Order: sequence, then C-alpha cells, then structure tokens
Amino acid sequence: MRDHQTNRRAGVPISQQIKEYILEEISSGRWVAGDKVPSEAQLSERFSASRMTVNRAVRELTVEGRLHRIQGLGTFVSDFKPLAPLIEIRSIAEEIALRGGVHSCTPIHVGEGPVTTQEAEWLRLPPRSRVYRLKAVHKQDGVPIQFENRIVNPAFCPNFLDLDFTKATASDYLLKNVKFTEVEHRVDAVRPTPEVSKLLEINENDPCLRLVRRTWSEGRLITYVQLIHPGDSFCLVGRFQGRGIAKVVA
Repeated sequence: MRDHQTNRRAGVPISQQIKEYILEEISSGRWVAGDKVPSEAQLSERFSASRMTVNRAVRELTVEGRLHRIQGLGTFVSDFKPLAPLIEIRSIAEEIALRGGVHSCTPIHVGEGPVTTQEAEWLRLPPRSRVYRLKAVHKQDGVPIQFENRIVNPAFCPNFLDLDFTKATASDYLLKNVKFTEVEHRVDAVRPTPEVSKLLEINENDPCLRLVRRTWSEGRLITYVQLIHPGDSFCLVGRFQGRGIAKVVA
C-alpha cells in the first residue's frame, strides 16, 4: 500500500480521502473482486486517522456496494454491478426539440471564482479552491423557460470556460463527456429573486419550480446546479414500468 500519511489534502475530510484511495485501487485494477482490503487498523495507521473515521469510510463503501464484509474474515472488494438509474437526465434542449420547439440559450455569466464554504463541502474541495460558474437563460421559441445557475468541478471539465453554450448546453456536454455514477434531484417551490424574475420575464410574486441537481463520479461531485422555471412552464413527470426510468428535464 502506498503511504498516504504525507499526502493528506487540506480541507478534504479524511474519510473521503480513504474512500477515494480505495476506489482508486479498485478502478486501477490493483484490487479486483474478491480481494481482501487492508484492515481498519491498517488504514487507521496509514492515514493517521481514528478507527471511527476509517469505519465510516468502509461502511459507506459497503452501503454503496463497492465492498462487502464477511464476519470474522474481513472486508473484500465486491463484484460491483451498477444498477440502472431510475431517473434519466435529459437536457432542456432535447426536451424542447421533442416538443417541436426551438431551443436557444443566452449565457449571462461564464467564469471562474472561489468556492463558498458550502460549495467547498459539496465539491469536497479545500477552501479557496477555484471552480467554474455558469449562469444562463434557456428559451423555447424565444420565451424564457429556465434559469440555470451551475458550478462545475474543474477537475472533470478543464475546458469548460471555452465551451460555446449558445450551441450546446452544459448538461449536454457533461452527459456526453463525463462519466457519472450518482445523481441526486430535489424539487421545490420558490419565489424568484429580482435577478431571476427579470431574466425569466415574470413578476417577483410569480411561483417558480426549482430543480436542484448534484452529480457525482465515484464519490466526487462533478457539478451542482439550480434550474429555476416559471411555475406554468415546467412539469416533472415520471412514468415507470417495473424498474423503469423517469425522464427529468435538465
């Protein structure tokens, strides 16, 4: 095992670093299904971490199906088979095209900036790390129907700032070029801020629906995005047949 005692990253929880180390050993092929992983005592010593911290990392990977424990024998690499997602991400450009409309996008801001404390926690990045930011308005047949406010981890998309978002959405690009293993969606009702109401050409008292998405790759957050829609222009629909797939506008 390589020595990680002198390679601890400031601001990244030790439990996350242990998870990333184990996942790296698995994805590289150095550890394969059936291999026994180092004991919690060995990992605790190697990372100068408490047994509780190591146990948390191993437990989370066990819940995720990457490891499995055999009582009295230890912890082993699982024969991991990702489940088909219940939610299929579909970009708003694709959704508009399927409705027979014409999509257009107006970038409001594309740039780079420091993470906030909350963003650093979401992205598992050290404080003052730089992230990419995008604000954009999506229109159907010239009518604003979505405000996008996105942050992107530069490690997954180093050329993000060079993309032409008038030709392809950020969702389209990330879906095609970045492998993701986990997605979280949250939908709630909100009132638009003055900025959002102006961009969506609605009143500040008009109800909106907000879709918040976080997307991960092997435990590392790729992107966090808030998508805000006028309440009368957005509908979240899921149709299932057994272990089916729900389509969500992205």
